[in-house]
Amino acid sequence: MALSFCASAVFAQPGPPPDPAAVSLSPAETRDVVLSLAQVLRERFAFRARGRVAAAEIEALEQQGAFREARTAAELLALIEQKITPIVDDGHFRARYFGPEVVAGFSEAPPSAEDVAAFHEEVRLRGGEVPEVRWLPGNVGYLRIRMFLDAAPSAEQLALAMGMLAHTGALIVDVRGAPGGEPAGVANVIGHFVSARTPTVRVQGSDEAAPDRTYYAEPRTPAYTDRPVFVLVDKDTGSGAEEFAYDLQAMRRATLVGETTAGAATPGGYRPLAHGFVAFIPMQIVANTLTGTHWEGVGVVPDVAVPAAEALPKAHRLALEAILQDAQGVRRAIAEEGLASLEAAAAR
Repeated sequence: MALSFCASAVFAQPGPPPDPAAVSLSPAETRDVVLSLAQVLRERFAFRARGRVAAAEIEALEQQGAFREARTAAELLALIEQKITPIVDDGHFRARYFGPEVVAGFSEAPPSAEDVAAFHEEVRLRGGEVPEVRWLPGNVGYLRIRMFLDAAPSAEQLALAMGMLAHTGALIVDVRGAPGGEPAGVANVIGHFVSARTPTVRVQGSDEAAPDRTYYAEPRTPAYTDRPVFVLVDKDTGSGAEEFAYDLQAMRRATLVGETTAGAATPGGYRPLAHGFVAFIPMQIVANTLTGTHWEGVGVVPDVAVPAAEALPKAHRLALEAILQDAQGVRRAIAEEGLASLEAAAAR
């Protein structure tokens, strides 16, 4: 079950995929794979006009012999990355070799109850993809999210984490290196930061299999609606994690600290090609409901730009300064202690 920003096609998984370097290809098979990729882009790429242009360019390259030197699946994948990925020019596009047995199990039907249960068990055993919760000096909360999933174990783990951080004076959410997730999973997390039902993104489908939909953040408990939030981002923050940062920035609900993100905004899913190959095809256009646009190709620009390694100490300082704007009594004393510890660390 792919999780690059939205649910996608499901493939049967009888075992680990074959080593593409050990899979031989004939010239005819190579041609089949390339032409099937061109056809899938023509039929399913989210930006239909671009998909038609890309397909025609790929077919022209194939006729010119651009892929004839490939003798293994690994060599063909390398040529696709070199010659086709720049043509498609989308942060989600990629080709893989899964093998004929796996591709034969392709289905666009919803996953079975057994598949969902197995997936939820894996999410549960991975801590809901919420791998770290801690306090920073000065009563600042720190929460790291690796994946934004619309799955009960993820929502449960996040609620536990938010409960632990309920008395902090400010919160830092770290999504550096987070590869993405689902729009519904993003909305679930944002629900802890809003006090009213709030639209996040509208996803425009390319066909009946991918209908249009607007996602909403529903208020969730424990609520964290009245204190500053800072989000750490870097060049490896991708897809749904970018949406999380972009949405909160558009709502003016968080301050983003770090580096411009990867710039992958087009949801999609794997589609089968010939002879055991597959491609992740971007099939839906996403737009934030406030700005009417997205971050594809440009990334999400932080409010405070610093190298990724410096993002946490910078956000920590900003959080403490925000707390000190109106903190009194013991809260102020604790925040001042935290600021002093930061300054001492910087002086060393």
